[in-house]
Amino acid sequence: MKHILAIVLFVLAVGYSASGQKTITPVSWEFKLEPINTKDFKLIATASIAPSWVLYSQFMDPDGPIPTSFIVNGSEIQFKEESKVKKEMDKIFEMEVMKFEKKAIFSTVIQKGNSNVVTGSVVFMTCDGFKCLPPATVPFELKF
Repeated sequence: MKHILAIVLFVLAVGYSASGQKTITPVSWEFKLEPINTKDFKLIATASIAPSWVLYSQFMDPDGPIPTSFIVNGSEIQFKEESKVKKEMDKIFEMEVMKFEKKAIFSTVIQKGNSNVVTGSVVFMTCDGFKCLPPATVPFELKF
């Protein structure tokens, strides 16, 4: 039942955006590098989340919403979740989920290799308690 509900919500969201309506973008991302030393850098991804919308944790039950995930230089990497995660029952997915409201900060430590650039992307899903948007991918490229 949960999977059917998620599929129906996904189809409705796709239909809404395909109907020529204004695209909803409730989550915006900012990426930056902070040097730790000459080789190590802290990669920080900050999500600003619109009121009433949520962003899901990287650590979700497979039957729930699509978790946030990160690719850095071609490899999937788990980031530290620095913001306080809210764990509660979600009426859309009918299960307990871990989510962020207003702002979510993720970080990881990476090493500078031969390249002066780090590339990657974040994949995430967002919902507002009544509807969910299809998963979105936001790419990034940062110079050391």
